[in-house]
Amino acid sequence: MKRRAAIVFLSLCFLVTLAGTSHAAEKVIKLGHVLDTKHPYHIGSEYFAKRVKELTKGRLEVQVYPSSQLGNERELVEALQIGTVEAAAITTAVTSRFVKELEIFNLPFLFRDFEHLYKVADSPFGEELNAAALKKGLRILGWWAGGSRSIYARKPISDLASMKGLKIRTMETPLIIATWKALGLIPTPIPFSEVYTALQQGVVDAGEGNVISYQSMKFDEVAPYLSHIKYLITVELLLISEQYFKSLPPDLQSAVLQAGKDSVAVERKANEDAENKVVELLKAKNRTVVVPDLGPFMKAVQPVYEQYGKSIGMEKIRWVQNYR
Repeated sequence: MKRRAAIVFLSLCFLVTLAGTSHAAEKVIKLGHVLDTKHPYHIGSEYFAKRVKELTKGRLEVQVYPSSQLGNERELVEALQIGTVEAAAITTAVTSRFVKELEIFNLPFLFRDFEHLYKVADSPFGEELNAAALKKGLRILGWWAGGSRSIYARKPISDLASMKGLKIRTMETPLIIATWKALGLIPTPIPFSEVYTALQQGVVDAGEGNVISYQSMKFDEVAPYLSHIKYLITVELLLISEQYFKSLPPDLQSAVLQAGKDSVAVERKANEDAENKVVELLKAKNRTVVVPDLGPFMKAVQPVYEQYGKSIGMEKIRWVQNYR
């Protein structure tokens, strides 16, 4: 009797195991980004994961790794190219170091607002840029909002004159470094994960970045003065390794492409909501937020346009500036 009971029990366990296995994902996509779980990038990533699961009926699973768990943005691009990471959300500022055609997005004060940016990204020009990215082993699944980038500091910064000579943390992007040099500051590339400590210890006097992460990463604790110049209105790219993408069967490829498209509106809305709230959140924390006259800034960066207009193409720059 005991033996029969044991056999029945083991049989049930086997059936449960089979049932669990039948629903297991055939493939897993690791998706990395460098920001926290409250940021729009994470909201977009989680929605992408949800849609992939729905569209593939669980055959494909997306696991999201926030906060630089899979590496910084440069490391993520390199990992995508060799296929050790399957997907990532990465700024054009970093991706442009691998895909030169994306460098146009790093020009200061290029876009009037987010609607202008979206129209350009969603135009045939965006398809041209995706074709260029494919040659470097990267496929663009979605043109997300990267946020508006401004400057924050340990001391009051009310206008351009008050920023002169400050040591500012920037990304390792030559065009962005050239922009801050033109504005009279001293660019100092530092990994994103080290920004808080660098500001806290006075290694740098200021930083630049999107205002959402300025608040969510608590940089405002050590640099409570924000000059909201919006010198870059940026794109965040949802990317997948082309090497990995080609390994998927056609039906899963279609699902991934559709999920990427579906994620765009969700991430952009999350970014819009967060940007609308962040200034009030900062003021409630007694942070100083100023919006200076942008005239002197725009005049100061004209040499950057002259320098990079040669490689990017002034005709292309003018087309973007005038696109409606």
